[in-house]
Amino acid sequence: MELHFIIEPFSVLWWTGIIGSICISVGLIQLAIRIPPDKRRLIMISIGLLQIGCEIWRQWYLTELGIWSFKNSLPLHLCRITSILTGIMMIRSHQLGFEFLALIGIPSAIHSLLTPELINGGDMFQIIEYYISHGGIILITFYLAVVEGYRLRENSWKTVFMFSQILLLVIVALNYVLNSNYMFLCQKPLAKNPLIIGEWPWYILGFEIAGIIHILLFYMGFRKLKPLPF
Repeated sequence: MELHFIIEPFSVLWWTGIIGSICISVGLIQLAIRIPPDKRRLIMISIGLLQIGCEIWRQWYLTELGIWSFKNSLPLHLCRITSILTGIMMIRSHQLGFEFLALIGIPSAIHSLLTPELINGGDMFQIIEYYISHGGIILITFYLAVVEGYRLRENSWKTVFMFSQILLLVIVALNYVLNSNYMFLCQKPLAKNPLIIGEWPWYILGFEIAGIIHILLFYMGFRKLKPLPF
């Protein structure tokens, strides 16, 4: 049964998701920088639990719908992995975790929001969860940078790139065992993303080239962030 659901770019639903994600993210960060540090901790834990809770809810919801499977429902797509990491980071942050989010998480979340593809169906509950979890990746990464003062270490892009390649190898092995398509490494996504060029395996080479370019661009961007004024 085909469950993939594409949100067409520039549709009303697409604009609603994009604008809503931006407004909520900006609002929460503006709130956080204006309240005492002890109150910020409550916001961090709440957002972190929401991110983790979304994934737990998704697993339960797919089970209730009777469509949960090892092949399609595990949180093994890149944005699902980084979404869970953002939840953990808001409860117990770590420098390497921030660097992974800044250089891998944000680019993947941006592309997922620009060309949304829901692999388990497109009812309203799953659409809302999709935007919370993917928008949360961008929100939390910038929260850690703007509110908590996290910055990238020199040459951190090399470490992140190395970890991303190890992660890819792990997912390739799991795809082989599960006969799945996590991270779209066995079959290209249906969403019309301009970075998807050619058929398998050539589009994966495009992913790799685009990935290193994104890592370097976001590395240079985050390295330019100034010290916090508060």
